[in-house]
Amino acid sequence: MWHARCKKTIYLMLLLIILGGLYSLLFGLPWKSVACRKEFEVYLEEKYDIDFKVGKVDFDLMHRTYNAYASPVGDPGLRFFVGQNIENRQIYDFYRYEMERRAAGRK
Repeated sequence: MWHARCKKTIYLMLLLIILGGLYSLLFGLPWKSVACRKEFEVYLEEKYDIDFKVGKVDFDLMHRTYNAYASPVGDPGLRFFVGQNIENRQIYDFYRYEMERRAAGRK
């Protein structure tokens, strides 16, 4: 009786470890997306000296990077990409590109 219960517990723990590993492989680490959101926000606010709101952070399975869309707090209609470079994991954004596009009258 004791051995059967112990075996079930071990199998259940192994299954949970495997499922956790698959989840992190496919969707990234949950705490990493929270950390990346904060990193993106700090990066943007330091670079442009205005407040930004960063949306949901997504994990790119193919490149194993995180990315999101952000907008200035004062102009929520201006939405742009912010994410990690696939080669060196440095943060980059398209804020200036979207500002220039808006100034040129393109949608």
